[in-house]
Amino acid sequence: MSFTSRTNGSEDIEADIVLGEYESSEPFELSETAASMLELEVNGGQERDGDRIKLHYNRDGKAILTATQYVGIVSLRDGPTVQIQPKAAGTNLLYLLRYSHDTTATTFESQTQYKRGQTFLDALGALFEAELRRILNRGIHSDYRRTSGTESHLRGQLNIQKQLQRQPPAPTAFECTYDELTHDIIANQAILYATSILLGMVSDSTIVRSLRQHQQILRRRVELTPISVQQIDSVQISRLSEHYEDILRLARLIIGNAFISELEAGSSVSFAMLVNMNTVYENAVERAVKNMFSDWDGWRVEAQEQSQTLLTGGRHSVTLKPDITVYDETGTVRLVGDAKWKIDSPKNPDFYQMTSYMLARDAPGLLIYPYCGGKNKSQSTVAGRFTLSLCELPTAVEVESYGEFTDKFETAINQSVNDILFN
Repeated sequence: MSFTSRTNGSEDIEADIVLGEYESSEPFELSETAASMLELEVNGGQERDGDRIKLHYNRDGKAILTATQYVGIVSLRDGPTVQIQPKAAGTNLLYLLRYSHDTTATTFESQTQYKRGQTFLDALGALFEAELRRILNRGIHSDYRRTSGTESHLRGQLNIQKQLQRQPPAPTAFECTYDELTHDIIANQAILYATSILLGMVSDSTIVRSLRQHQQILRRRVELTPISVQQIDSVQISRLSEHYEDILRLARLIIGNAFISELEAGSSVSFAMLVNMNTVYENAVERAVKNMFSDWDGWRVEAQEQSQTLLTGGRHSVTLKPDITVYDETGTVRLVGDAKWKIDSPKNPDFYQMTSYMLARDAPGLLIYPYCGGKNKSQSTVAGRFTLSLCELPTAVEVESYGEFTDKFETAINQSVNDILFN
C-alpha cells in the first residue's frame, strides 16, 4: 500500500484511513518518516496527554493505528492521511461544538453550509467561517501598535540614540517611536492564521471557497504570521472589540491543536489537527449546568475546582478536580459531577474516581456520558449514604435546529441533576 501527501487546493482531501474513536486500522506498511512524525510531532510536545493516535506493530512488522478520544485529521509525511470521526455526536457535531464554545453567530443558522456525514474539521470550518463572516460584515477591529521608523517629520517620541547613530548633524529625517492605528494586530493575525490553517485541512469545497474569500480580504490589511496560543491569551478584549470573543475562542482551539510543517497560501505539505472530544464535551456539560443554576438565588457552580488532596494507601496523594461542583446558598456542596466522553460501558476507574470526589466532599455524584443507547443509565449508593447516578445526554438525538439541540441537551442535564438533589 502506498500513500501520497494530500493538500487542499482545488480538490477535497481524501483520507486513506478512516477511523471512529477507539477503532484500530488494518495492518499496513508505514515509513520511518511517517512513524517519526506521528510519534515525535503529532503525539509529542509539552501538552502531550498520552498518545493521540496509538501506534504498534504486528508480528509481520506492519503498523496498526488506534484512535483515542482525539478526532480530526492527520496527513503524515510519506504516509497515509488518517481521519478520525466522533461517534457519539451523530449528526449534531456542529451543534455540540457551537454549544461547547458558546458561539453566537447570528448568521449561522441560515448561511452555514454543513451537511450530514461531513468530517470534524468541516464542522469546525463551518463554525469558524460563520463567525469570520460576521466579523467581516461588521468591520475588522483596529488598534494602536507601537512602531519605530524613520520619518520625514518628527512624530511621537524621538529616539535619541538611533538619531545620533543614523542621521547627520543636520538631519533631514527623524528616528521616531510612535503609536500607529492599524488593523495588523495580534487578534486579526490570529484570525488570519487560523483561517490559513483551516484552508489546508477542510474538505468541503463550499467552506473552502468562503474561507479563501475571507482570507483574501484579511490579507489586504493583515500580515500572515504564525501566532501562538499564548499571544491569543494576551489579547485584551475591550468594549469596542467584544464581538471578537467568539472567533478568538475558536482561533485558539484551531491554533492550539494544529501541527503544520509548511504553511503557504493555505496549503500544507504535512499537517495534523486533533481535538480532544473529552474537552469539548466537558465544556458543554459545564455550560449546561451553569445555565441551570444561573437563576437559583445563592447557588453557584464551580468548574474544574481543585479541592483537597486525597491520600491513598497512606503514601500517595491524588488531587481532586471534578468537572463540576454545585454549592447551595449556604456554601454546602450539594453535588459533584464528571463528564466522560465514552461510548462503552463505564470502567472501574470511572467509579473509583467519582467515589473519591463524593467522599471528599460529602456529596452525591453524577457521571455524565454522551448518548450510548441507554446502557450508561443507572443509580447506586456509595458508603450507604450518597447517591451515584449515571446519565446519558442526547448528543446524537435527531433535531432540526441548534435551538432544539440545546433545549434537549439542557433539559436532560436538568432532569438528571434534579433527580439527585430532590429525589
